[in-house]
Amino acid sequence: MANTILRLNANEGRPCLPPAAIAAIIDSETLRRYPDSKGLEALIAERRGLPPERILATAGADDAIDRAIRSFGAAGATVLSTAPAFEEYAAAAARTGARYASVPRAPDGPFPLAALLAATASERPALVVVASPDSPGGGTIEARELRVLAASAREIGAAVLFDIAYSDFDEDGDIYEEALGIPGVVSTGTFSKAYGLAGLRAGWAAGPADAIARMREAGPPFSLCTFSVAAASAALRSGEEAKEAFVAEVRRERPLLQAALAAMGAKTWPSRANFVTAYVPEAGAFAEGLAARGIRIRSWLGKPGRDGMIRITCPGDEPEFQTLLAALKKIGRLS
Repeated sequence: MANTILRLNANEGRPCLPPAAIAAIIDSETLRRYPDSKGLEALIAERRGLPPERILATAGADDAIDRAIRSFGAAGATVLSTAPAFEEYAAAAARTGARYASVPRAPDGPFPLAALLAATASERPALVVVASPDSPGGGTIEARELRVLAASAREIGAAVLFDIAYSDFDEDGDIYEEALGIPGVVSTGTFSKAYGLAGLRAGWAAGPADAIARMREAGPPFSLCTFSVAAASAALRSGEEAKEAFVAEVRRERPLLQAALAAMGAKTWPSRANFVTAYVPEAGAFAEGLAARGIRIRSWLGKPGRDGMIRITCPGDEPEFQTLLAALKKIGRLS
């Protein structure tokens, strides 16, 4: 097998900070001090137009999701989401001792609002979890649908967790700002995707002050390390131009990758995230064919709801994207 030259299986971004800025963060003073996330939370709050008490800095979006589920979906309660979905939702519910329930969401279909409303009424969950864009499909939810879902959840005393990890890649960003004003909705985001800081585990949660206070108490006081705080802060202060250039390149690549897969005979659909997902014949062989050419992608062999699916991260880099297209061309028409 060839040495891996492209890791397009984990939806990772590119660092928005230059090497010199990263090197400047790593010093002995930063190393010896306990982390203080207040400054980072203030920066995030400023960007989101919120008071700082409505923001919690977390160790990636995973930490925010875990805290939310422990805060609202205690042992014995029900956490409701869609399937297939980000696997951490179910994993966090299991760690909490909560029951996890889901309604089907076809990766290539619309958001299942009616089914989710019916399940909310019948299951009476403590927390409803939705993502936009979602993984593995890359689909979105409309602002109207989120408002209706949140109102339904409030009627039974439930909260809504709104995972927007991929929102930077969605050309229509109005819903993400609007969500911050919907009662009972807690949004979670990350610096792993558009900012390219996945290795430092930096993320955030934004929501009503009382909900954020509960989530703050649901985890350790120093979940982010000092380097994570410093890098995320630097990214917000000086990394926007590089981030926007990366996002623009991903948006350019996305329809081209979808078209290339469709031309091979794959079943594809539009994505608003930094990846393209498709159904292909012999998904395992397809993934192995790219691996033999040094390219890793994601597949879920035998996984209910995902069998036959593959997911390819858009590299956000023209030379790497051309390498990917050349490898797909060598594989040729799918049977």
